[in-house]
Amino acid sequence: MKKKIILFVLLQIIWVTGFSQSLSLQNLGDTFQCTNLDVRWNTPTNALPRTVWVYHLLPRKFPPEAVSNLTALCGFTEKDKKISNADEVVYKNADNFPSKQLGFSLSHGSIYYVTVSHYGPTNLAKEVPVMSRMPELTTNFLSKFGVSISEIEKNTNGAPNFHFFEPRREYFVKGKIITDIEFRAVDFRRSVDGGAFLGAGTGGDGQIEFGEQSKPVKIDLSWRNLERYKSYPVVTPEAIMKRIREGKAVQLPIPDNLGVIDWQSVKSLTVRKAQLCYYAGDRFTPSDWLMPLVSLWTIVDTGHENVDVEIDCPIIDETKP
Repeated sequence: MKKKIILFVLLQIIWVTGFSQSLSLQNLGDTFQCTNLDVRWNTPTNALPRTVWVYHLLPRKFPPEAVSNLTALCGFTEKDKKISNADEVVYKNADNFPSKQLGFSLSHGSIYYVTVSHYGPTNLAKEVPVMSRMPELTTNFLSKFGVSISEIEKNTNGAPNFHFFEPRREYFVKGKIITDIEFRAVDFRRSVDGGAFLGAGTGGDGQIEFGEQSKPVKIDLSWRNLERYKSYPVVTPEAIMKRIREGKAVQLPIPDNLGVIDWQSVKSLTVRKAQLCYYAGDRFTPSDWLMPLVSLWTIVDTGHENVDVEIDCPIIDETKP
Protein backbone atom coordinates (compact mmCIF):
# COMPACT_ATOMS: atom_id res chain seq x y z
CA MET A 1 0.00 0.00 0.00
CA LYS A 2 2.85 2.37 0.86
CA LYS A 3 4.47 1.69 -2.51
CA LYS A 4 1.23 2.64 -4.27
CA ILE A 5 1.01 5.88 -2.31
CA ILE A 6 4.63 6.75 -3.08
CA LEU A 7 4.09 5.97 -6.77
CA PHE A 8 0.98 8.15 -6.84
CA VAL A 9 2.86 11.04 -5.23
CA LEU A 10 5.73 10.67 -7.71
CA LEU A 11 3.31 10.66 -10.63
CA GLN A 12 1.66 13.80 -9.27
CA ILE A 13 5.06 15.51 -9.07
CA ILE A 14 5.91 14.44 -12.63
CA TRP A 15 2.55 15.63 -13.93
CA VAL A 16 2.85 19.01 -12.21
CA THR A 17 6.44 19.42 -13.39
CA GLY A 18 5.33 18.50 -16.89
CA PHE A 19 2.62 21.16 -16.77
CA SER A 20 5.11 23.78 -15.62
CA GLN A 21 7.48 22.94 -18.43
CA SER A 22 4.73 22.80 -21.04
CA LEU A 23 3.56 26.29 -20.09
CA SER A 24 6.32 27.93 -22.06
CA LEU A 25 5.18 31.43 -22.95
CA GLN A 26 8.19 32.33 -25.07
CA ASN A 27 6.15 32.11 -28.26
CA LEU A 28 3.78 34.69 -26.80
CA GLY A 29 6.41 37.29 -25.99
CA ASP A 30 9.88 38.10 -24.69
CA THR A 31 11.21 36.98 -21.34
CA PHE A 32 12.80 39.51 -19.01
CA GLN A 33 14.11 39.58 -15.47
CA CYS A 34 14.62 42.40 -13.00
CA THR A 35 14.91 41.32 -9.38
CA ASN A 36 14.60 44.88 -8.05
CA LEU A 37 11.67 45.89 -10.27
CA ASP A 38 9.11 48.10 -8.49
CA VAL A 39 5.83 46.29 -9.27
CA ARG A 40 2.59 47.91 -8.13
CA TRP A 41 -0.78 46.14 -8.07
CA ASN A 42 -3.42 48.74 -8.92
CA THR A 43 -6.41 46.49 -9.67
CA PRO A 44 -8.86 44.63 -7.38
CA THR A 45 -7.23 41.64 -5.69
CA ASN A 46 -10.34 39.57 -6.42
CA ALA A 47 -10.06 40.08 -10.19
CA LEU A 48 -8.96 36.46 -10.59
CA PRO A 49 -10.75 33.26 -9.49
CA ARG A 50 -9.51 31.32 -6.48
CA THR A 51 -9.08 28.11 -8.45
CA VAL A 52 -8.49 27.24 -12.11
CA TRP A 53 -8.65 24.08 -14.17
CA VAL A 54 -6.04 22.45 -16.33
CA TYR A 55 -7.73 20.98 -19.42
CA HIS A 56 -6.82 18.14 -21.71
CA LEU A 57 -7.38 19.02 -25.37
CA LEU A 58 -8.94 16.15 -27.32
CA PRO A 59 -9.80 15.45 -30.97
CA ARG A 60 -13.10 16.72 -32.32
CA LYS A 61 -15.26 15.04 -34.93
CA PHE A 62 -17.59 17.43 -36.68
CA PRO A 63 -21.15 16.30 -37.55
CA PRO A 64 -20.99 14.20 -40.76
CA GLU A 65 -24.03 15.94 -42.28
CA ALA A 66 -22.47 19.38 -41.75
CA VAL A 67 -19.17 18.21 -43.27
CA SER A 68 -21.00 16.75 -46.26
CA ASN A 69 -23.02 19.92 -46.80
CA LEU A 70 -19.94 22.14 -46.58
CA THR A 71 -18.04 19.92 -49.01
CA ALA A 72 -20.89 20.24 -51.52
CA LEU A 73 -21.27 23.98 -50.88
CA CYS A 74 -17.58 24.48 -51.66
CA GLY A 75 -18.02 22.59 -54.91
CA PHE A 76 -16.03 19.43 -54.16
CA THR A 77 -16.78 15.85 -55.15
CA GLU A 78 -15.13 12.54 -54.26
CA LYS A 79 -12.75 12.85 -57.20
CA ASP A 80 -11.28 15.98 -55.56
CA LYS A 81 -10.30 14.06 -52.41
CA LYS A 82 -6.49 14.08 -52.25
CA ILE A 83 -5.92 12.87 -48.66
CA SER A 84 -8.15 10.56 -46.64
CA ASN A 85 -7.15 8.80 -43.43
CA ALA A 86 -8.39 8.33 -39.87
CA ASP A 87 -7.32 11.85 -38.89
CA GLU A 88 -7.45 14.02 -41.99
CA VAL A 89 -9.46 14.58 -45.15
CA VAL A 90 -8.32 17.08 -47.77
CA TYR A 91 -10.04 18.14 -50.99
CA LYS A 92 -8.10 20.08 -53.58
CA ASN A 93 -9.03 21.61 -56.89
CA ALA A 94 -5.93 23.63 -57.71
CA ASP A 95 -5.92 22.73 -61.39
CA ASN A 96 -9.22 24.46 -62.10
CA PHE A 97 -10.40 28.05 -61.67
CA PRO A 98 -11.00 29.24 -59.08
CA SER A 99 -8.36 27.21 -57.24
CA LYS A 100 -9.50 26.02 -53.81
CA GLN A 101 -8.73 23.64 -50.96
CA LEU A 102 -10.80 22.23 -48.09
CA GLY A 103 -9.43 20.22 -45.17
CA PHE A 104 -10.78 18.63 -41.98
CA SER A 105 -8.55 17.45 -39.12
CA LEU A 106 -9.81 15.34 -36.23
CA SER A 107 -6.75 15.76 -34.00
CA HIS A 108 -6.74 19.55 -34.43
CA GLY A 109 -10.53 19.89 -34.43
CA SER A 110 -10.09 22.09 -37.45
CA ILE A 111 -11.67 23.14 -40.72
CA TYR A 112 -9.62 25.00 -43.28
CA TYR A 113 -10.96 26.27 -46.58
CA VAL A 114 -9.61 28.81 -49.02
CA THR A 115 -10.52 29.74 -52.55
CA VAL A 116 -8.78 32.21 -54.83
CA SER A 117 -10.92 34.38 -57.09
CA HIS A 118 -9.71 37.18 -59.32
CA TYR A 119 -11.75 40.37 -59.22
CA GLY A 120 -11.06 43.59 -61.07
CA PRO A 121 -12.62 46.87 -62.22
CA THR A 122 -14.68 45.01 -64.85
CA ASN A 123 -15.42 42.03 -62.59
CA LEU A 124 -16.64 43.33 -59.23
CA ALA A 125 -17.87 41.05 -56.46
CA LYS A 126 -21.65 40.68 -56.40
CA GLU A 127 -24.17 39.86 -53.68
CA VAL A 128 -21.66 40.00 -50.82
CA PRO A 129 -23.70 39.93 -47.57
CA VAL A 130 -24.30 43.28 -45.87
CA MET A 131 -22.66 43.79 -42.51
CA SER A 132 -25.98 43.56 -40.65
CA ARG A 133 -26.31 39.92 -41.75
CA MET A 134 -22.91 38.86 -40.46
CA PRO A 135 -23.97 37.91 -36.89
CA GLU A 136 -26.70 35.64 -38.26
CA LEU A 137 -24.42 34.03 -40.86
CA THR A 138 -21.72 33.45 -38.25
CA THR A 139 -23.96 31.89 -35.61
CA ASN A 140 -25.73 29.69 -38.17
CA PHE A 141 -22.43 28.43 -39.54
CA LEU A 142 -20.99 27.63 -36.12
CA SER A 143 -24.14 25.89 -34.88
CA LYS A 144 -23.99 23.45 -37.80
CA PHE A 145 -20.59 22.29 -36.58
CA GLY A 146 -21.56 21.98 -32.94
CA VAL A 147 -19.93 25.20 -31.75
CA SER A 148 -22.16 26.88 -29.17
CA ILE A 149 -22.32 30.66 -28.99
CA SER A 150 -21.89 30.30 -25.22
CA GLU A 151 -18.31 29.15 -25.91
CA ILE A 152 -17.38 32.40 -27.66
CA GLU A 153 -15.49 35.07 -25.73
CA LYS A 154 -17.86 37.81 -24.50
CA ASN A 155 -17.52 41.55 -24.83
CA THR A 156 -18.18 44.00 -21.99
CA ASN A 157 -21.93 43.83 -22.72
CA GLY A 158 -22.02 40.06 -22.40
CA ALA A 159 -22.60 39.48 -26.13
CA PRO A 160 -20.35 37.27 -28.32
CA ASN A 161 -17.17 39.20 -29.03
CA PHE A 162 -17.28 38.89 -32.81
CA HIS A 163 -14.89 41.17 -34.72
CA PHE A 164 -16.40 42.00 -38.11
CA PHE A 165 -14.44 43.66 -40.88
CA GLU A 166 -14.63 44.38 -44.62
CA PRO A 167 -11.46 44.93 -46.68
CA ARG A 168 -12.03 47.44 -49.48
CA ARG A 169 -10.32 47.48 -52.85
CA GLU A 170 -10.33 50.68 -54.91
CA TYR A 171 -9.98 51.05 -58.68
CA PHE A 172 -9.51 54.28 -60.63
CA VAL A 173 -11.55 53.97 -63.81
CA LYS A 174 -12.29 56.79 -66.26
CA GLY A 175 -11.63 59.50 -63.72
CA LYS A 176 -13.72 57.84 -60.99
CA ILE A 177 -12.86 55.75 -57.94
CA ILE A 178 -14.71 52.45 -57.79
CA THR A 179 -14.80 50.63 -54.44
CA ASP A 180 -15.22 46.87 -54.31
CA ILE A 181 -15.82 44.72 -51.23
CA GLU A 182 -14.92 41.14 -52.14
CA PHE A 183 -16.00 39.64 -48.79
CA ARG A 184 -17.03 40.47 -45.26
CA ALA A 185 -15.34 38.60 -42.44
CA VAL A 186 -15.49 37.75 -38.76
CA ASP A 187 -12.92 36.49 -36.30
CA PHE A 188 -13.47 35.28 -32.75
CA ARG A 189 -11.91 33.46 -29.83
CA ARG A 190 -13.08 30.78 -27.48
CA SER A 191 -13.77 31.39 -23.81
CA VAL A 192 -12.96 28.83 -21.11
CA ASP A 193 -14.33 29.44 -17.61
CA GLY A 194 -14.54 33.12 -18.49
CA GLY A 195 -10.95 33.26 -19.71
CA ALA A 196 -10.01 34.02 -23.31
CA PHE A 197 -8.30 31.28 -25.32
CA LEU A 198 -4.86 32.43 -26.57
CA GLY A 199 -2.82 30.92 -29.38
CA ALA A 200 -4.03 30.54 -32.96
CA GLY A 201 -4.79 27.12 -34.38
CA THR A 202 -4.66 25.18 -31.12
CA GLY A 203 -8.34 24.64 -30.45
CA GLY A 204 -10.04 27.92 -29.67
CA ASP A 205 -10.16 30.45 -32.48
CA GLY A 206 -11.69 31.05 -35.86
CA GLN A 207 -12.06 33.31 -38.88
CA ILE A 208 -14.69 33.11 -41.60
CA GLU A 209 -14.95 35.19 -44.76
CA PHE A 210 -18.29 35.32 -46.58
CA GLY A 211 -18.20 36.27 -50.25
CA GLU A 212 -20.66 36.27 -53.11
CA GLN A 213 -24.13 34.90 -52.31
CA SER A 214 -23.01 34.64 -48.66
CA LYS A 215 -20.87 31.59 -49.42
CA PRO A 216 -17.66 31.10 -47.40
CA VAL A 217 -14.51 31.96 -49.32
CA LYS A 218 -12.22 31.26 -46.38
CA ILE A 219 -12.63 29.24 -43.18
CA ASP A 220 -9.95 28.87 -40.54
CA LEU A 221 -11.53 27.19 -37.50
CA SER A 222 -9.84 25.24 -34.70
CA TRP A 223 -12.15 23.97 -31.94
CA ARG A 224 -10.95 20.87 -30.07
CA ASN A 225 -12.94 19.12 -27.36
CA LEU A 226 -12.05 19.90 -23.76
CA GLU A 227 -11.79 17.58 -20.78
CA ARG A 228 -11.20 18.87 -17.27
CA TYR A 229 -8.12 17.26 -15.78
CA LYS A 230 -7.31 18.87 -12.43
CA SER A 231 -8.13 21.97 -10.42
CA TYR A 232 -5.38 24.12 -8.92
CA PRO A 233 -5.43 27.11 -6.55
CA VAL A 234 -4.40 30.48 -7.98
CA VAL A 235 -1.36 32.28 -6.62
CA THR A 236 -1.77 35.60 -4.84
CA PRO A 237 -1.07 38.99 -6.49
CA GLU A 238 2.11 39.15 -4.38
CA ALA A 239 3.27 35.85 -5.89
CA ILE A 240 2.47 37.07 -9.41
CA MET A 241 4.58 40.19 -8.84
CA LYS A 242 7.39 37.98 -7.53
CA ARG A 243 7.22 35.79 -10.63
CA ILE A 244 7.47 38.87 -12.83
CA ARG A 245 10.67 39.94 -11.04
CA GLU A 246 12.09 36.40 -11.32
CA GLY A 247 11.67 36.29 -15.11
CA LYS A 248 8.77 33.83 -15.20
CA ALA A 249 6.53 36.17 -17.20
CA VAL A 250 6.75 37.44 -20.77
CA GLN A 251 6.35 40.88 -22.29
CA LEU A 252 4.13 40.97 -25.37
CA PRO A 253 5.27 43.04 -28.38
CA ILE A 254 4.90 46.82 -28.32
CA PRO A 255 4.86 49.25 -31.30
CA ASP A 256 8.21 49.56 -33.06
CA ASN A 257 8.28 53.33 -32.58
CA LEU A 258 8.53 52.80 -28.81
CA GLY A 259 11.79 50.94 -29.14
CA VAL A 260 12.99 48.25 -26.73
CA ILE A 261 12.32 48.42 -23.01
CA ASP A 262 15.48 48.36 -20.89
CA TRP A 263 14.02 46.58 -17.86
CA GLN A 264 17.09 47.23 -15.73
CA SER A 265 16.42 50.97 -15.90
CA VAL A 266 12.62 50.84 -15.57
CA LYS A 267 11.31 52.96 -12.72
CA SER A 268 8.10 51.02 -12.05
CA LEU A 269 5.52 48.65 -13.47
CA THR A 270 1.89 49.26 -12.50
CA VAL A 271 -0.72 46.52 -13.02
CA ARG A 272 -4.02 48.17 -13.91
CA LYS A 273 -5.97 45.11 -15.04
CA ALA A 274 -5.68 41.33 -14.54
CA GLN A 275 -7.59 38.81 -16.62
CA LEU A 276 -7.70 35.01 -16.68
CA CYS A 277 -6.63 33.48 -20.01
CA TYR A 278 -5.84 30.01 -21.30
CA TYR A 279 -2.94 28.96 -23.48
CA ALA A 280 -2.11 25.82 -25.49
CA GLY A 281 0.86 26.93 -27.52
CA ASP A 282 0.48 28.12 -31.10
CA ARG A 283 -0.05 26.68 -34.55
CA PHE A 284 3.61 25.65 -34.83
CA THR A 285 4.11 24.37 -31.28
CA PRO A 286 0.68 23.11 -30.16
CA SER A 287 0.13 21.36 -26.85
CA ASP A 288 -2.45 18.79 -25.77
CA TRP A 289 -2.83 20.67 -22.50
CA LEU A 290 -4.72 23.90 -21.99
CA MET A 291 -3.03 25.89 -19.26
CA PRO A 292 -4.35 28.88 -17.28
CA LEU A 293 -2.37 32.10 -17.05
CA VAL A 294 -3.00 35.74 -16.25
CA SER A 295 -2.83 38.55 -18.78
CA LEU A 296 -1.81 41.80 -17.13
CA TRP A 297 -2.44 45.21 -18.63
CA THR A 298 0.35 47.33 -17.23
CA ILE A 299 1.90 50.77 -17.44
CA VAL A 300 5.69 50.75 -17.53
CA ASP A 301 7.50 53.89 -16.44
CA THR A 302 10.74 53.65 -18.41
CA GLY A 303 12.12 56.82 -16.86
CA HIS A 304 11.48 58.66 -20.13
CA GLU A 305 7.84 57.86 -20.82
CA ASN A 306 4.94 55.66 -19.79
CA VAL A 307 4.33 52.65 -22.06
CA ASP A 308 1.29 50.36 -22.12
CA VAL A 309 2.56 46.78 -22.00
CA GLU A 310 0.74 43.46 -21.77
CA ILE A 311 2.49 40.87 -19.61
CA ASP A 312 1.46 37.22 -19.37
CA CYS A 313 2.32 35.11 -16.34
CA PRO A 314 1.56 31.58 -15.04
CA ILE A 315 -0.87 31.53 -12.11
CA ILE A 316 -1.04 27.91 -10.94
CA ASP A 317 0.02 27.48 -7.32
CA GLU A 318 1.87 24.18 -7.49
CA THR A 319 2.83 24.28 -3.81
CA LYS A 320 -0.71 23.44 -2.71
CA PRO A 321 -2.62 20.19 -3.32
